[in-house]
Amino acid sequence: MPTRPKALGQQQRADRRRLADADRRAAKPWRSWYGLAVWQAIRERQLGLQPLCERHLKRGEIEPATIVNHVEPHRGDWDRFVAGPLESVCKACHDGEIQREERAAGRAAAEDRGVGRKFRA
Repeated sequence: MPTRPKALGQQQRADRRRLADADRRAAKPWRSWYGLAVWQAIRERQLGLQPLCERHLKRGEIEPATIVNHVEPHRGDWDRFVAGPLESVCKACHDGEIQREERAAGRAAAEDRGVGRKFRA
């Protein structure tokens, strides 16, 4: 029995995703550090010390943590990458709340530098 061909846009989306991943790797080469054994050991230790999402605990809720987050972004500084400070969080908090906070902080820093401001006469 013949199989249905892929929709036309699926390959294009996959190609765009691969290109975006390549751009991220080029812009932030330290992303590969997360695959190193030293990071895996740090991650396991942190999740062993605090297996619950710290953001949920602050709200009085219990949720298992699956991600170790750098409280202060390391931005490629190896010492800050391995030393922290770190927090245990769930994927929902990391991908939602924390990412929003980091984007807002980035926008505020850019505005402080005058980047992105509209000229007013």
